[in-house]
Amino acid sequence: MVKYVNYFFFNINNRLSFGIRPLSGRNFTGKICVRHRIGGCKKNYYLIDFFRRLNMLGIVYKIVASSIRTGFLGGVIYENGLFSYILLSENIKPGDYVYSGVYNVLNNIGSTFLLKNIKLFTIISNIELYPNSGFSLIRAAGTSGVMTSFNKDTVLLKLKSGWNVKMSIYNLAVLGNVSNSKHKFDILGKAGVKRYLGKRPEVRGVAMNPCDHPHGGGEGKKSPPSAQRSPWGWFTKGTPSLKKKHHLKKKELYKSIS
Repeated sequence: MVKYVNYFFFNINNRLSFGIRPLSGRNFTGKICVRHRIGGCKKNYYLIDFFRRLNMLGIVYKIVASSIRTGFLGGVIYENGLFSYILLSENIKPGDYVYSGVYNVLNNIGSTFLLKNIKLFTIISNIELYPNSGFSLIRAAGTSGVMTSFNKDTVLLKLKSGWNVKMSIYNLAVLGNVSNSKHKFDILGKAGVKRYLGKRPEVRGVAMNPCDHPHGGGEGKKSPPSAQRSPWGWFTKGTPSLKKKHHLKKKELYKSIS
């Protein structure tokens, strides 16, 4: 693991950020495959340590706002001089100490713990799906999860989406919810900001022709359809969009992980 961490901290010519451009929703032939997308602005992509198994104390010396992620990033300097960016928890300030590892060295918000060492109903975030895989769950701004039950080798985690996920007690998690919880109150202010983010305008279906949308056509303002549909004929209201077959596959996945 140490070899991997050393590679992580010093790859890409000793830089931890680089510029990227979106692919604009087009395929290799240049045709638009995903609607309402455009190039957007060039963004600075920060390399983030989603593993955090160094078993070291670190100090947060700066806080960065990333255009790729909704939560704030923290620049951490560890005891041995290594530097990395981490996804910060709420209420962490520059100068605070955080612990990255599997031992219970520092019991404060922003430090990592194994699920087996966390008390029930503690607010946690940045959780691994299976041991040593890296944080992949609960990474958006203001989100959190709660561990509701504990068995011999598994725990039951309740997510904001309402899903209950079984996972190993040896998964790593971070105490506290993800920073920037007020992100949902942000007001863009103008349409151009949405274009910077890579979003193109959307056209109402009733303003189209019948060949372009099920709601299109007619003279003037016509009455709404009996059931609202997408451009491809799917029902958009009152019908679950998640296929049962796919739903069952996900449940089997979580069972196999646990």
